Parts: sequence; structure tokens; C-alpha cells
Amino acid sequence: MRASQTWAIARYELTWDLRKGRTYLILGVLCLAAFYFGYLVPAIGGKWTTLPPFNSGASFENSLWWVNGVNVAFNALASGLFPLLIGGFIAADSLATEFDTHTIVPLLSQPVTRLEVYCGKFLEKFLLLLFASALFTLMVLIASEASIGAQARLDAFPLVVFFEFGAILQFAALAFLVGSLVRSGSMVLGIITGLLFVIYPTVLVLALQFGLQEPMSLLPLVNAAFLLRVMPYSIIQPSGSLVLQGAILGNWTPQVTVTVMSAIEYVMAGLVVNVAAAFVAGFYFFRKAEVKG
Repeated sequence: MRASQTWAIARYELTWDLRKGRTYLILGVLCLAAFYFGYLVPAIGGKWTTLPPFNSGASFENSLWWVNGVNVAFNALASGLFPLLIGGFIAADSLATEFDTHTIVPLLSQPVTRLEVYCGKFLEKFLLLLFASALFTLMVLIASEASIGAQARLDAFPLVVFFEFGAILQFAALAFLVGSLVRSGSMVLGIITGLLFVIYPTVLVLALQFGLQEPMSLLPLVNAAFLLRVMPYSIIQPSGSLVLQGAILGNWTPQVTVTVMSAIEYVMAGLVVNVAAAFVAGFYFFRKAEVKG
């Protein structure tokens, strides 16, 4: 695989994305979410909140509200719907729609390998999602500054961006995989959303029966939600412990107490495994789709 060809394809894809209204719709959603969680919530709801579970001893004060804003934003809707909207929307039509409209044919007819095409498209989404994560974090930070005053722990900014990026990247990688199998961007989003609402309750049911929550963070989509749940603890009390617990139909799952570092290790392992597996599987089916098309 030639790096120059991969970068050329990534630049072409970025130019194409910037011409589409969907990209600016995503940026608009980011701006509204940053304003809501960084400004309105702390201004209306107070300047202090405790991080659940309440017996963990971790709390957000004025100086750390921007971290809380990011955490709540990515966990407020169905424990993963927000990163799905960002990562899924950006990556949904990267392969599926191009096969449907045959706009990928001229690219595949060029003297480039299918691996270069796939990696170039994925690299462009990788960079775009990284930019979106950094932009969202920065906007929440600025909004929090305007709402409740100076924020502390700015050294945690790269870490927060990394956790956000990891959450939405998993949805983007899954969108690439599904996009290699179907030929409709809307169908890609529908399938990912359906998986989210099937897998996550299933995991909670299993946790309710067996009390095994920590290893389940390795599962796709569940890991994306758990990633943001661990992030505040890794900043506030990295050497401490946290309590894992969920609820389904009014029933609480058994509490599982783990160290913060142990949870982070599971999360990092899940991030690497999920993204790598989706990338490899997506490329396999991408080749199949290209041959059949």
C-alpha cells in the first residue's frame, strides 16, 4: 500500500465531505450540544453535581464542569446515541451511497488498490472525527467558562478529546463495516441504531443475571458508552475505584466495584479490538462488494 495514494484519496474525500450539507448539520448539532451542556445546564441547574454512583465520592465543581458536560452529552441519550449521531452520520454514506450511485466506480478504475481506497476513506473520517471531538470539547470548555467562570485541569483536555474520539470512532468503524454490506446510507444508520438498542439492553439483562459488567465493556457499542463513563473518574481519581451498576425495567444490576485503572484497561482493550475488527471485516466485505458491483 502506497502512503501517497492513501493521503491523496483522504484529501479527495475530505473535499467531497466539505461540499455536503450533512457535514455542516453535524457541526451544528455539536454547537447546540456544546451550548446546552456547557452553558445552559450549569447556569440553570447549578454549579455543582455529584458523579453517580453517589457513593463513589467523586464530584464536579465549577473548575471541572466542562468535563461533566462532555460526559453527560455522550451518555445522556440511550448511552451512546450521541456518538452514533456524530460518527455514524459522518461515515454512513462513505461506502454505501457511493456503491448505490456508482460514484465509486471512477475511483476504483484508477491505478490504486482497493486497500488504498478503503484506508484513504477511513483515514479521512478518522481525521474529521478527531477534529469534531476536539472542537466539541473546546466549545464545551468555552461555554463553561462563560457560564460559571474559570475552569481548571486544562491539562486533561487531550485526554477528554481522546475518550470522545474513541467513542465516536467505534460507531464510524461499524458504519464502514455495515456500509460494505448494504448500499444505502439510511440503511446503515438504521442498522447501527437497531444494534445499539438491541445490544445494550441485552448486556444489562446479562449483567442483571450474572453481575458481569466489566468484561462486557469489550462488546461493540457498549464499549463506546462505557468509554465516556470511565473518563471522569480517570481525571478526578485515577488511583481510586468505581462502582459499576445499571438498571433495566426498574431492576438494578448487581454492583461491581473495580479500580479505575482496571476499568480503563478494559475500555482501551475494547476500543482497539472493536475498531480493528470492524476495520478488517469492513475491508473484507468491501472487496466482495466491489467484485459483485
